Amino acid sequence: MVKQAVTVCAVAAALLLGPAGTAGWASGDGDGDRRGRPATARDGFDGPVSHPVGVVVTTSPLLVRARPSLHSEVVKSLQPHQRLLLKCQTRGTWVDGNPVWYRLYGIHGWVSARYVHNHQLVAPC
Repeated sequence: MVKQAVTVCAVAAALLLGPAGTAGWASGDGDGDRRGRPATARDGFDGPVSHPVGVVVTTSPLLVRARPSLHSEVVKSLQPHQRLLLKCQTRGTWVDGNPVWYRLYGIHGWVSARYVHNHQLVAPC
């Protein structure tokens, strides 16, 4: 029973922490908070910026698209475990059962929410 409880706690902690400290940021505008809190002016942004943080959860590069659709032009790619700032969310092409797409802050483009773990709620666009 104790062994099972310890295992459950370890798995929960791993899911909460994710790949903490193992990757860089997608936005060149500043680092934000590496513990998953919204990035603010104290993190190197100009002005009172506050955006949710996400982490790419793929094993290969994640494609950033011009619009929230798999049929849209690819404008950039992000590395696995890369951190990024999320501007807002909308519905788009379904990707593995998930219709949500995130608009990125500091990068003109969209990524499927299926491959991004968000640390905070993301406002609708």
